[in-house]
This record gives sequence, structure tokens and C-alpha cells, in this order.
Amino acid sequence: MTRDKGKVIFRLILMGFLVLMLSACSVSFSFGGFQPTREVVQRAIALQLTITKAQLEQHLLAHHLDANPAPGYEVNRVEILAEDPLEIQGLLSYHIRGTYNLTLKLPDGRVTDRGNPFDIYLQRQKEGKTWRLAQPQPGGKNDASVWATYLIRPKDYVM
Repeated sequence: MTRDKGKVIFRLILMGFLVLMLSACSVSFSFGGFQPTREVVQRAIALQLTITKAQLEQHLLAHHLDANPAPGYEVNRVEILAEDPLEIQGLLSYHIRGTYNLTLKLPDGRVTDRGNPFDIYLQRQKEGKTWRLAQPQPGGKNDASVWATYLIRPKDYVM
């Protein structure tokens, strides 16, 4: 009877081990748990919008077109749908996709555009204190990626 108990215990341990191994396959591990917070992603989206707005205004001025100031805006309700670790310029980075709401502050009120998709790259700095928005740039030599990065200022950032 002891031999039967031993076989049953062995099978239970083996099944438990297999269950653990199979469940571990569905868990995505990050590089040390250094993922950006939802607040960092929200600030990165706002920074990307600011950069795009500045580029558009510059383009309009270069072509002698009216570049009236665009309305103020606020990014909120960020939902992260995918977060993939990668390396950019030798530093830990993340490719992040999801949706956000954009609220425009107009003279006669506020308008919210819901469910806007985003697709951004965030690069963690060596010290681990700050993040940078990374944008791929054309023109890399030998198919090497070229990135422009922009500091995402934390809430209490002092220059």
C-alpha cells in the first residue's frame, strides 16, 4: 500500500509541477519590473501631441500660412493594451500601445474625443529616475535605427 501512496504523491507533485510550468508560459516577464506607470505614459502622449503641434505650426509658418494657436488639451483615461520590452540605444525601453481620451479646452467649453489609439516608445534612463519619449527617425546607416528622444518631465520636475 505504501508503494501506491508513493505513486499517487509522485503523480500529484508531477501534475502540480506541470500546471506551474504551463501557467508560467502565459505570464509575460519584464526586465526587472521597471515598466512605466500609467502617469508616465499619459505624460508621454501629451509630449508627443506637443511635439506634433509644434511641427505643424512650424510647417504652417514656413509656408506663410496662418498658424493660429491651437486650443489647450488634456490627456486622460489612458488604457494600456500592450507593453513589449526592447532596447533602444543600449537602454531598457518599452513599445506601448493602447487608447486615451483627449479633452480640448475651447473658448466655449470642453470637448472630449474618446478612444484615441496611441503607439509610443518609452526609454528608461540609466539612473532609473526619468523616462524619455523615443521616436524612430529616418536615415539610419546600414539599416541601423536612429532615435530622437525627449525627456518626459516628472510632476515635480525642477530645471
